[in-house]
Amino acid sequence: MIEDRLSGTDSSLDISTKENLEKLVSIGEKLLKKLVSRVNLETGLSEPVKNGGTNEEALKRY
Repeated sequence: MIEDRLSGTDSSLDISTKENLEKLVSIGEKLLKKLVSRVNLETGLSEPVKNGGTNEEALKRY
């Protein structure tokens, strides 16, 4: 799971305010619902994996 659009305090690992932690939980929950994807090395773009399901499903299979 990759979230490459984090910015500001969302991407900081050393801010442990309640607000920031709740925001990170929300980001993580959204990531679980996204389709499994891989980076296409030719284009540099993230592409869904055929029959990969969601990240949540993939973690359960793992």
